[in-house]
Amino acid sequence: MKARKYCTFLAVGLVLFALVMIFPSRKASARGTESQFVIASSMLSGLAPGAVFPFIDTTPQTISQAHIAITDATTNCSPGAASPSNVKVLVGQAGVSLVSVMDASTDTGISTTRGQCVFHVTIHAGHGGVPSIVTDIVVLNAGSSPLTGINTVTASATVRVDESASN
Repeated sequence: MKARKYCTFLAVGLVLFALVMIFPSRKASARGTESQFVIASSMLSGLAPGAVFPFIDTTPQTISQAHIAITDATTNCSPGAASPSNVKVLVGQAGVSLVSVMDASTDTGISTTRGQCVFHVTIHAGHGGVPSIVTDIVVLNAGSSPLTGINTVTASATVRVDESASN
């Protein structure tokens, strides 16, 4: 009987916890504007040399900030040693202005596979050389051969969804 009560109590607790997680108490906001949080991840296998992959496109809404991580080949995966050799990440507006945001400072020194490294960058629209209007995160294969299975991209972004932010 005690086991049955315990299981019932545990089940009710889990249901309540799930409801709290599903229905947040307030909306996310970025500097007082309504926003959504977007997360995406992809393998880049087979991306041809010189090809671009429009990874995240939020047009007509804009991205206020984003965190992007990629894995790419490198000869030295020590923090700050080198920029990605094949995968380039461009942010801004497609057809207007896209800038590269990966350089030697984005090398985090994280590696579990020889010759591969994880690179991270956080961007803020209008700061640090990033255009003031960002609607696109694009991946470019800057290498001379198609990308293999060790190349990945993951990003999280805060997207403005109020009318005043999407000009």
